[in-house]
Amino acid sequence: DPTQNLNQTDPLGLSDDERDLINAAVTAKAANGGKVIVLLNNASAMEVQEIEDNVGVDAILQIGLPGGYGFYGVADILSGAVSPSGHLTDTYAVKNASAPSAQNFGDLQWANANPDISMNDAIVEAENIYIGYKYYETRYEDAVMGSGDASSSVGSSNGSGWNYADEVVYPFGYGLSYTNFTQTLKGVTFNADTDNYEVEVEVTNTGDVAGKSVVEVYAQTPYGDYEKQNSIEKSAVQVVGFEKTDTLEPGQSQTVTVECERYMLASYDSKGAQGYILSAGDYYLAVGDDSHDALNNILAAKGYTTANGMTADGDAAKVYSWNQAELDTTTYKMSRVDDTVEVTNQFDNADLNYYGVDFTYLSRSDWSGTYPVSVVSIDATDEMIDDLDLDWYKTPADAPAVSDFTQGADNGLKFIDMRLVDWDDDEQWDAFLDQLTVADMTALMPDTFGVAGLDKIGMPAQKRADDCLGVGSAMIATGDKCLSWVSEVMTARTWERDRMERKGSLMAIQAAYAGINEVWYGGGNTHRTPFGGRNQQYYSEDANYGYMVGAVEAAAMQANGVNYCIKHFAMNDQESGRESLNTFATEQTVREAYLRAFEGAFVEGGAQSTMTAFNRIGVVYCAANLPLLNNVLRGEWGFKGHITTDGFSKSSLYKTHYMEMITAGVDFLCLDPGETAAAVTAAIDAGDGYIMQQLREATKANVYAASRSISVNGLSSNSIIVNIVPWWEIVLLVVTAICGIAFIGCTVACVVMTYGKKNKKVEG
Repeated sequence: DPTQNLNQTDPLGLSDDERDLINAAVTAKAANGGKVIVLLNNASAMEVQEIEDNVGVDAILQIGLPGGYGFYGVADILSGAVSPSGHLTDTYAVKNASAPSAQNFGDLQWANANPDISMNDAIVEAENIYIGYKYYETRYEDAVMGSGDASSSVGSSNGSGWNYADEVVYPFGYGLSYTNFTQTLKGVTFNADTDNYEVEVEVTNTGDVAGKSVVEVYAQTPYGDYEKQNSIEKSAVQVVGFEKTDTLEPGQSQTVTVECERYMLASYDSKGAQGYILSAGDYYLAVGDDSHDALNNILAAKGYTTANGMTADGDAAKVYSWNQAELDTTTYKMSRVDDTVEVTNQFDNADLNYYGVDFTYLSRSDWSGTYPVSVVSIDATDEMIDDLDLDWYKTPADAPAVSDFTQGADNGLKFIDMRLVDWDDDEQWDAFLDQLTVADMTALMPDTFGVAGLDKIGMPAQKRADDCLGVGSAMIATGDKCLSWVSEVMTARTWERDRMERKGSLMAIQAAYAGINEVWYGGGNTHRTPFGGRNQQYYSEDANYGYMVGAVEAAAMQANGVNYCIKHFAMNDQESGRESLNTFATEQTVREAYLRAFEGAFVEGGAQSTMTAFNRIGVVYCAANLPLLNNVLRGEWGFKGHITTDGFSKSSLYKTHYMEMITAGVDFLCLDPGETAAAVTAAIDAGDGYIMQQLREATKANVYAASRSISVNGLSSNSIIVNIVPWWEIVLLVVTAICGIAFIGCTVACVVMTYGKKNKKVEG
């Protein structure tokens, strides 16, 4: 495990073959001239200090899984036809293992692991909120300001006193161009109607070629006595907004306005207010070329210079600041989408301390004393083991009777009639659901990349695709040509809302062409470490940035009638032990570092679907996590759509716990061949009216999501759904059957002949 030994070769560093290739190119350049440009065709943050230090290398270009046509863009950049304008969405560290998050990552288990218990994998996110740049930049500021023992050697990648320049090669948000730009902060206005800060920036191309510039805005919020007393951690900077200019010719200027949500400045206080707060003290909004540049500008506004240990002098003119006199615990105490729903603690049991384990997470108030210098080994307590048990469902004492619900009524309502019915119109939804039987409703729950339609209500079959690089898997299955898109992280690296919107729109059009009304796409999980097995599917190391990307993509896909199914909800940080992993973290970490990356897709993007993760938050499985799916997703965020599990295999650990999942909020199960329907039907046949009630809720969610998609295209109240089998499919089935019979006949003949020869040989 390279994360436990800084002296080992990192798998994301150069291999011997890669090193030899680069050196061969440098040697050829010395003999023949030209330039050496290293292309990084990957999704994760590599260790590139060795390349950076190689004087024979002229440039590094991050191209990050460019898909079927992306290499045309690479050629355009290399030829100079266009100027690069993307920026990184991860920190590129000198040593990936120097991050506190890397100290507890991989195939880790309980100290008292029991082979009789399948849930033995356990990770403690001891780093708290300090993931990626939120660690490196925060420790840097504290080192400059001389606070928190930030300059100690603990956590240093080289064993000496901690120094930013020794730890970071490229900061979050970093990116170069073939031209140069100046960015001038013109003013900041708070718009009370939108609850946004409007940051106005003038950008001028001061170079010799045309290009685009990204305007990045970062915030710093107060970290004072109240925060320290209540264990509220604060990053020195966090991205809160961005915009990209048009293509600017040399000498041309453009003024852009960056909308920054004030909500991004709120911190979650799990101990004091038990909700989001706006701290009392000084606030800063800064424009910067990247996270480090923005922080240097803030430090300059505070009066610090290179004499204090800064890597460069900042520009105080790029900073806007104000003071908030009082702690605000009320502005975000209630849901932003439903002021009757209180936002309060939901994940106390994700914190080790909840179970009586005296554990201290990383805090900037004491870097050397709280840095996780080794793997956290946990003994699973009896209470944890009890909570691991998924067989917790029992019919509530006040459950309705099955007979309280009508089945098979003739109310004359069709699927198309529900297209404009509001989620809260209980009377109309009840009338619609009363028409369905248990068999009708359970038929919508099992999923194998779609589900058959319901003829009696004119609901067509639903077709879904799973592909974070496009919708190719389903299109190949239908014989259509497949267009492979750039990776999700590469889209995020454009820092261009128009590109994100365009990708969401075109993917939806591609899906609609193939008859797909939902794509399991959009990666809300955070790159906790560069070693994450699905980093190519997820936006960034930063949840704020993920919030903004997801909001754009989801809105674009939904606007074109295809459901954006963002995944894997939530905290799917690694593939090791994925189906049994218990993930412990503070509630502030859960909300600010992980859930917020999903929130934008739901609250602003209107995503109609989500896929849960296989891991557990604390010891509670995500697909059976009522606080996650009901209290936060449907409650605080006002989600109105349907929820699926991740895909079940035959050996999946969770697949038999249908009652727990459906009562927690799951509406259909991915890759379930029909076992869910049988289990739910059996429970209702046994008289469980609560399961009947939940089945109706799941059906409502499934119909609601489908009725807001292309599934309604071409339908009217008089439409009749007829399922047909094309002639060519019948012929194909017959030919397949004949070939199968012939194969079996040949096999039998071979066995008989072989057996006969052996017998003859023995007789002779």
